[in-house]
Amino acid sequence: MTDIPSGTQFQGVIPSNDYKSKKSALLNSLSPLYSIEDIAAASGGGELTVSTLVLQGTTASTTSQAIYGINLIDTATVSNLATRLPNPTTGKETTFVNNSSMPVLVFPSVSGGKINGVVDGYASIPNDGMPYTFSCVQNPLPGAWVWNPPAVAQHQFPTISVAHTNGTETKAYGCGGVNQYTGAAQIINPQCPDPNTGVVGPCPFPDYPYNGNYFMAVNGGSSSTVPPVGAITFYPQPEYWKHVAPNSIGPKTITQTKIYSNFLRSDTSIAGQEPIIQRYISMGFNTSLGSAMGNYYASKVYLSGSAPSPYENGLEVTQGPLSTPAEVGDVGTVYSIQPANTVQNQVLLFQGAVAGSEQPTDYVGVGPVGQFMPATPFYHSFGITIPAECATKTYKFDIFLEHT
Repeated sequence: MTDIPSGTQFQGVIPSNDYKSKKSALLNSLSPLYSIEDIAAASGGGELTVSTLVLQGTTASTTSQAIYGINLIDTATVSNLATRLPNPTTGKETTFVNNSSMPVLVFPSVSGGKINGVVDGYASIPNDGMPYTFSCVQNPLPGAWVWNPPAVAQHQFPTISVAHTNGTETKAYGCGGVNQYTGAAQIINPQCPDPNTGVVGPCPFPDYPYNGNYFMAVNGGSSSTVPPVGAITFYPQPEYWKHVAPNSIGPKTITQTKIYSNFLRSDTSIAGQEPIIQRYISMGFNTSLGSAMGNYYASKVYLSGSAPSPYENGLEVTQGPLSTPAEVGDVGTVYSIQPANTVQNQVLLFQGAVAGSEQPTDYVGVGPVGQFMPATPFYHSFGITIPAECATKTYKFDIFLEHT
């Protein structure tokens, strides 16, 4: 590509002008000639450069940086899924095509940059193999960019209500489902056996280690052995699990979890003692003994204003009514929006599974996904922990899963 110095000015010379090179050698050296094709190439026209982009880290401090052209993403992991935009030049564009196994994050080139008007925001590029183009609309640094985010689908779970008494920690487990005989399908302070000792006690939040990952079983026990051939077992029963997007074709990927609540900052006098919501996923797996369902810890959402990295802080609703008692979404109530790809757990589906066969836990819809996974639905449930320091009241949670 022709290198045209910045600040160069141009005066048109028509092709029939044969005097254009009849000046002195000095004037000719100070007035180089460029064709219209040279100018187009120097301004970014012509063929686009295509490059495989290597991601690094999970935050804006990533050392990965995209090029102007087409950035192909073949590999992403939970610890390396971020990149930055190129240094801004107004009018230029960069495109991302994500062929990896998870959505990735794109940050401005430097601190203070804007994406769709949000300072120091980020864009989540889904792993759908489609092109997503960013156009620079402002430079120099920090710059501003615009792009069209993909459409997302959303599933809302029924409101989960948890009655809590100050002074005693409350743990609830369920998905807002209803049992046809008993009403709300919700387990309060659930009991389950230790998978290592068999001793029954309070189910831990977070969970027991299971072959280096996590396993959750409630009201049915847990085991380090594979169930009998053909056994499909839910722990607990199906009303405690929700199959999301039953009409989707193939597995979809969760992009973020959104939690809205009636929790107020004034409900606790101790910072860091706020409700925590954990998502669990039940996935089918195949072994030489047949098919079974395993339940796994998947991700977590904090309502704390000082959540540990890489989790997002809980935020307060800034406008609207305030009911007595407070309802979900009232002004001052706390919500949190947590991107899925930075916090999801990767699990071995069963004890003895081949190392390197770990599966993400951010799926909705129906498999199969990997070598060991049959065409079974993915089921979701939630564990909610309300610390003892929280005020006595019934806490309510509306949970949304956004997915591709």
